[in-house]
Amino acid sequence: MSQSRSKKPSMPTNRPKPHMPVIDEKMCFKAVKKPKEFVTAYDVQGMRRLMVPDRNPIDIPGILPKSEFERLKNQAHIVTLKDRMMMLDEAEQKKNALQRESEKRKEFLQKVQKKQTAKPGTTLSDVEREAKSRNMYLLKRSFDLMQEQDNRVKRANGVILATKCRAIRNAQIAEKELIEKQLQEENRRLDLMMEQQRQKAMEEEAKRKQEEERKKQNYVTALSDQMRMNEIERMIEAEQKEEESRMINKAFLAIQQEEEQKLREKKELQQKIRNDLKKANDDLERYKLIQKEEQRIADLRIQKFMQEKLDREMARDQELALAKAAKEQEIIRMRNQQQRSQDIKAAMDEMNALRIQEEVERKWREKEIAAAKAKKEQQEMLKLEREKQINDLRRAAAITLARDEEDFHRVAKVQREQWEKEMELNKRKKEKAEQHRTELLKQINEKEKERIVVQKEKFEEANLQQIEQQRKDLHVKEHLRQKIEALRNKQLPERYIKDIEHHIEGIINTE
Repeated sequence: MSQSRSKKPSMPTNRPKPHMPVIDEKMCFKAVKKPKEFVTAYDVQGMRRLMVPDRNPIDIPGILPKSEFERLKNQAHIVTLKDRMMMLDEAEQKKNALQRESEKRKEFLQKVQKKQTAKPGTTLSDVEREAKSRNMYLLKRSFDLMQEQDNRVKRANGVILATKCRAIRNAQIAEKELIEKQLQEENRRLDLMMEQQRQKAMEEEAKRKQEEERKKQNYVTALSDQMRMNEIERMIEAEQKEEESRMINKAFLAIQQEEEQKLREKKELQQKIRNDLKKANDDLERYKLIQKEEQRIADLRIQKFMQEKLDREMARDQELALAKAAKEQEIIRMRNQQQRSQDIKAAMDEMNALRIQEEVERKWREKEIAAAKAKKEQQEMLKLEREKQINDLRRAAAITLARDEEDFHRVAKVQREQWEKEMELNKRKKEKAEQHRTELLKQINEKEKERIVVQKEKFEEANLQQIEQQRKDLHVKEHLRQKIEALRNKQLPERYIKDIEHHIEGIINTE
């Protein structure tokens, strides 16, 4: 299983990775349209072919990143056997020096550390218990943080976080559906109450109309009875007056004139009675008209009352709508408050992540600024070196052309002397090569023995790493199990916990 590596905060997307140099296609070399010109130069070392620089350079020269330049520079360096031996010696010396320093520190700590032995019957003091508990907490916290750096734990944290988000979202959806259902039930209850009130109002209105009709009928009946009684009384009174008139005629025959006067008065009275009857009839007709007008006015009042009732019902509907809107606003406010609390928590987490990211980006920017500065200095140096190289090539070409003729005359003499020297040098080289071969074989045997020892140490270290990895896997599994138990203690639904366990098992099996 691969070693777990700590996951750093995400960098900006336009930042090139250190191990993957990104080169823009526009920065690549363009194809040369015409072949380069070469000249032949003769010097002491022999003949060389030199490329003549083009007076019209490439429009967009290739610019390599620093990492690519360093890689090419390192690859251009040929590591000889001597360099390898020196590197091995330096590594061995550093290893021995580190081991000696470690031994010295260990001895120093063993000397300065005071030996503490627990006496029988003694207990830890409050300060010691507090220090012990604090140390145990710090150890547990550091162990948990170290476990959190494992890639499997990070992926499991992502699964747990996604499951929590899904559980919260499902709970919010269920809560929303419950609220909508409650609102629908409340609306149905209000509609039922309004319908009952409307039916009750209609029944009361019908009863009121019946009562008014009954009162009107009683009033008309009473008025008719009263008019009939008045008519009867008038007729009785008229008969009584006629009887009295006859009695007066019989009793007072002598006073005819007075009787005639009384007769005239009687006629006048009768005329008056007839006028009164006519007036009563006219009053009755006028009362009928008034009653009809009152009926019309009553109908208008009823219509007005119905309109006012409709207006009141509309106002009540508006009040209910406002109450419903206020209730919805309250629900929205509670949701917003809950969302704000979640947003505040998410904002705090995001601020912490942004703070860490800004710190990392600040270091990266400083590093990039330093790299850009070094790159600029390097480009300036390369530019100066190119110009110097071009000048040196031109100067060397001029000097070479001037010395060609002189060198040609000295070549024969120099070659003969050189041949004699080479013969002597070859003889010495053979002797030195034999001696060097013997020493080299001795060193190779020693290095082979050291390599065998190193391979044994590496094998033992690999076994230790495998054991350590197994122990680490057990710790990771236990850490993930504790996370699942914590979720179960937080009353997370079992179906989400089963889903998390399934994903975590897949992550562990994949690793």
